[in-house]
Amino acid sequence: MPFKSIFSEYALIGEDLELKQDVSIEINDNGTISGLSYKNPEKSIIISESNQCYLFLPGFINSHTHVGDNFAKEIGFNKELNDVVAPPFGLKHKLLRQTPRDVIIEGIKKAALEMLSNGITCFIDFREGGVEGVNLIKEALEQSPINCLIYGRFMDESEIDLIFNLADGVGLASYKRISNSIKNFVNETKQKYGEMIACHIAEKNRIPDLINDIFDDNLVEIIIHGTKFTKEDLGKIQKSMKSLVLCPRCNGYFGVGFPPITEILKLKIPISLGTDNLMANSPNLFEEIRYLYRISRVLGSYNKNIQLTSKELLKMVTINAAKNFHLENDHGSISEGKLANFFAIDLKESNFYTINLNENNIFDVIVQRTGSANIKRTYIRGEVVFERN
Repeated sequence: MPFKSIFSEYALIGEDLELKQDVSIEINDNGTISGLSYKNPEKSIIISESNQCYLFLPGFINSHTHVGDNFAKEIGFNKELNDVVAPPFGLKHKLLRQTPRDVIIEGIKKAALEMLSNGITCFIDFREGGVEGVNLIKEALEQSPINCLIYGRFMDESEIDLIFNLADGVGLASYKRISNSIKNFVNETKQKYGEMIACHIAEKNRIPDLINDIFDDNLVEIIIHGTKFTKEDLGKIQKSMKSLVLCPRCNGYFGVGFPPITEILKLKIPISLGTDNLMANSPNLFEEIRYLYRISRVLGSYNKNIQLTSKELLKMVTINAAKNFHLENDHGSISEGKLANFFAIDLKESNFYTINLNENNIFDVIVQRTGSANIKRTYIRGEVVFERN
């Protein structure tokens, strides 16, 4: 018998985000979806006469963040990328060392609340500051319902084992952090804990020797950015089946360029998206997918063979993201056996109004028109963790 049941007029269900009508979601006492009932929608979507007409979407997954710098919004405006975020002397890292711990913690708490208000139920954070940095974010999120994977960053060789033990993975600022002398130790420790390594690569510059080392060593499973990747580099990603996470808005903020989305689409590499540094970018994945869509339209020269669909864009922040971080058993879709993590938008709101809303164009309307104000409730494990009045 279900612990509770939640109803919605419409919802995007399963791995293919299928639109369904009159959806009832049964949830057990572990917060897992134990049953789903629904019917196929009518040709045109009927907006009910009640006060609202909800559509449930699976909780978004933010595939790359740095929430520790949330206290320092816009200090990087019109500044150069390396001057702001390059460790250890970038402005961000200086501030992280100088700012009181309680201020950083408060910033992380605010970041978690902002993500919940944007329908994000899980995020992957690259945590600066070594062991202390990992402990700090754990303390900050102790009372938060949001799901978080912490990808820690070891300060020196002495912290490698501790970071793999404390964190959910390792997040490197650069592959230069793994010298030849410690590669074997890193690999042994990685196998010991069964964790993955993610790494910033080719965000501003393409360094061929470093890229070759990454593929030859095969220590890194998840590549962040790849803004300067060539077709050959992307071919290696496809062949090695490494995950690729793009952060296009933050690339634009720092003026480092656009991700090579045309070649990525041609090779059918399943990307996911992150919003990166909160000091530079709001954690809003609707804005991220819209920005990427526009880039793809410009760089693709309106090539019909590589046009992004709205459903594909939504999968980048749900299905693809869950798979890229091995979270697909619990996250990524509204499906039986997965956690009841989803959010509700109200189709009756004025910015969704159109003469004929149907099962074909609703995905375009959702992607292009949804703003933060449209997200009425966010659920984690079937509990309301955010509600907008």
